[in-house]
Amino acid sequence: MRARPVRAPRTSAVTRLVEAARRAWPRVPRAAVWVLVAVALVIGGTLLTVGRADGDDETVRPEAARAVSDLPAPAPQWRLESFLDAVVEVPASWGYAPAPASDWCAATEQPRVFPEQPYVNTRGPGAPVLMIACPPTGAAPDLHGGDVPREHWAPHVWFAATPAAGGVEEVPDGRVSTEGWTRLVRTVGSAKVFVLTDDAHLGEAERIIASARQSAVDQHGCAASSPIQAGRFVSPPAPFDLARLDTVDSVAVCHYDLSRPVGTPGLLASHELGGAGATALLAAIQAAPVGGGPDTPDTCVTERWGDTGIVLRLTADGSSREAYVYYDWCFGNGIDDGTTRRALTPENCGPLWSGRVVVWSGSGAPFAACDPAAVSGKA
Repeated sequence: MRARPVRAPRTSAVTRLVEAARRAWPRVPRAAVWVLVAVALVIGGTLLTVGRADGDDETVRPEAARAVSDLPAPAPQWRLESFLDAVVEVPASWGYAPAPASDWCAATEQPRVFPEQPYVNTRGPGAPVLMIACPPTGAAPDLHGGDVPREHWAPHVWFAATPAAGGVEEVPDGRVSTEGWTRLVRTVGSAKVFVLTDDAHLGEAERIIASARQSAVDQHGCAASSPIQAGRFVSPPAPFDLARLDTVDSVAVCHYDLSRPVGTPGLLASHELGGAGATALLAAIQAAPVGGGPDTPDTCVTERWGDTGIVLRLTADGSSREAYVYYDWCFGNGIDDGTTRRALTPENCGPLWSGRVVVWSGSGAPFAACDPAAVSGKA
């Protein structure tokens, strides 16, 4: 996986967060602006763009509605997962979980619990790994990665960008097996798709790898590359007024890596809200205070803008509009439709985080707005 530096508290403080992060957002003191979530959380957070459009990027798409997927529907009891410009089918029964990493032995009060059933890994780029030395297993080949003991292995799917960044060794395509376990690897577009499986799930794993395909638009209408990747809190290139939307049929939540340039694939994951969920989200956004935030601009540097952002594709009567979400910096947070900035609130934050759409680091203020009970330790 692509390694990126993660701003973190001291090791002792981070270690204490490992188990706490399973249940809630950690409390973030003013001096420690960055919150690190050591496991994937399905947590509250509806966020849309903030900041002003700079108007200088000629590569932006003039119409949000142009992102239309031509992917075929998955087979019954299967679903689609996307990363960058790759899309694969996985069994619907495979859940979501963070895979154990090289810090698998970290625990404060009780042993850590890792998934035992097949799953899709929610650890994406930027996920923190504690700098501790777990006992080496000496096992080879290390099909899982991170020198994780085999008793913690379970069949799962994960993704990585290719070519690998930061000197990370590239894993070659193909099949490698050892002691009843097999790792399948296939390059598709800008992504590598990995499946680790035991013999009992080998047929499903082979089908997953065979299904991988390249696509400019994923199953939820999320483009592989988005103008949001320009960073600097850019606003949507096609402004509209959320307050004037009477209804919405669906809302696609498209999660992007802002470190990847516009024009290159940056989509990390996506999911979609429909029906009552989409309607409730629209209402919560419209009810949010105008002005953006919450922000604490004196707690971080001003020449940065966070690592990830979200594009919300709101679709009604076949027409789609995009609003941007910024949430992991000390300023520029909020919901931006290109016309008005709206603040993040508990009511408009909850629906965004689901499946592989997770957040690993960021400023404490927007987290507190998204789930104040969790941040205060009462969740």
